[in-house]
Amino acid sequence: MGRRKSSDGDNVSLFPFMSILVCLIGALTLMIAALMISSMNSKQAPEIVERYKQYSELKADQQQDREELERLKQLLAQADKLAEQTKLALAEVAALEATHKDKLASVDANSEYAKQLADANRLRLRIAELEAEPAKLQVELDRLQQEVAKKNAGPEEKVVQIRPGGSGADLVPTFVECTATGLVIHDSPQPKRIVAADIGNPASGFPPLLDQVAGTPKGQVIFLVRPDGVDVFNVARNFARGHFGPNGYCKNGKLPVPTQGNIDLSVFRK
Repeated sequence: MGRRKSSDGDNVSLFPFMSILVCLIGALTLMIAALMISSMNSKQAPEIVERYKQYSELKADQQQDREELERLKQLLAQADKLAEQTKLALAEVAALEATHKDKLASVDANSEYAKQLADANRLRLRIAELEAEPAKLQVELDRLQQEVAKKNAGPEEKVVQIRPGGSGADLVPTFVECTATGLVIHDSPQPKRIVAADIGNPASGFPPLLDQVAGTPKGQVIFLVRPDGVDVFNVARNFARGHFGPNGYCKNGKLPVPTQGNIDLSVFRK
């Protein structure tokens, strides 16, 4: 009898099952990472809202102070004009007294001339009072100008403190600030600046930073996004997502910074 040929249908391939399993693992990993970043950002949200509220109130105060400053400038201009008029009036009074000085001894207190002289004396006193008004207005104007200048500088000089929160509290963060012109890496006491055009250049230091953070247990790059740094953030984030170094991909997240205040990371350096 002839030998029965073995059937090729007895072989079972595990490739479809393994590929599905790998896809599921990858999808679960992305979901967990997204939940961690979302939780961290949600914990920071009340602080961001409070900082934005303070910023809005400060802007409203600035507008009110500018209007008050403009009003005082107009008053000062009017006071200067009035001061010039008072000087002329004083000169006229002095000339009038000099002309009629010889009549003062014999003047009748009830005469028309006496009444005019009394009015002139009252005018002299009022003029002396008005002469002090421009100086007072100038002092008030200088004070308000200093206050407006201080408040104008407020949003830029106000410190923005970054604090840990949510499930990201046990991470080892490396903060990278996104500005209108580029990145500021806060990994040392002296921050390093990188222009937007050099983000992908290894010599700039950003790609090596991603490799370093990727090799750090629980390491993650946190982008601090300024209001005018959204475009730079998109470039840096896309580069980080596509950069596969010796230690693999670098995890990254973001934290909006709604003002232009100086960044305070002292909480993470204790």
